[in-house]
Parts: sequence; C-alpha cells; structure tokens
Amino acid sequence: MASFDFWDMLGFSNNAVISMDVFGGASAIITTDNPEYTVSDFTATFPIFPVSTLETPETGKIPLAVFTMFKTMADKSIKYDRYHSTWKYLMGLYIAHYLYLYIKTQEGTPSYSTALKNSIPTGVITSKSVDGLSVSIDFPGMSDDMAGYGSWKLTTYGQQLITLTKPLGHVGMWVNF
Repeated sequence: MASFDFWDMLGFSNNAVISMDVFGGASAIITTDNPEYTVSDFTATFPIFPVSTLETPETGKIPLAVFTMFKTMADKSIKYDRYHSTWKYLMGLYIAHYLYLYIKTQEGTPSYSTALKNSIPTGVITSKSVDGLSVSIDFPGMSDDMAGYGSWKLTTYGQQLITLTKPLGHVGMWVNF
C-alpha cells in the first residue's frame, strides 16, 4: 500500500520537519491506502440497497456514480489500518448512511421504500394525546451521547458507525482528501 507524502502536503520547510518529527506518531493520522472495497462487498452486507452495476442507472436502483462517490468518501475516512477486522462493515455503514440520505431525496420511488422504513432511528414514546393526535418521542441519551455528530445520528447506520468507532477514540473519522 502506498502512503501519503506529508512533505507534499505541508511543503518542505523547517516547520514541517519539526511538526512531523514531534507530532507525527502521536497524531493518529493514518495515511496508508485501504484495500479495494467493491459494490459486491457492500451488497453482501447491505443487500437492502440495490446498487446498479452498470454505468447507466437501472430503474429502481442506486446509480453506480452515487455509490462510487460515497465509497470514495468512506475510503478517505475509514482506514483499514485503524479498524482492521471491522473495516469492511464500517465502510458499509458509512456508505449506507449516505445512501439513506440520498434515497430520502428520491422518496416516493417504490423500490427505495424498504431501505427507508428500516433506517429511521426509533425512540421511546414519552407522551401521546388522542384528540389532537400528538405523539412525543424521545431518543434517550442520543442528544447528549451523540452531540456534535450532525447527520450521523439521523440514521441507524450512522448511529452504529458512531457507536463502533467511539470506543477507539476516532469518532471524528479523519478525512484526508
């Protein structure tokens, strides 16, 4: 696997040399490339998302270009050298989270309905009324435990990704575009 050249990124200067010598090992930044992750890897774990394997989108399937875009983002954020045996699953969670949000923009397309209905986080009903038909739902601990995670807490895929990466102390998922 090739590694990223920090000298190109930082520019060669005395400050860059000192920064890499002093902070390089402690930064937890992983610059190695990931193994190949394919549509087949994704659909083996997440068959609910029908990804088109053709360059031209098939009716009712997620366009390959959309999948590839999210896979590229995941590849830059979820590093094999950090997560090892859980890497493929975490890659899939990352991609599934964004595919859910993408599908949400396509809502109404019948083939996407199964992926949508099972991806919404569920909470505890804390109050309800009958005449005005009002229901209050609480997501216990989510607001505190997942504060600062933006859209990641909006899907069960994102919640799992946060939960599985948080104990390793790398929840922010370093992005190195």
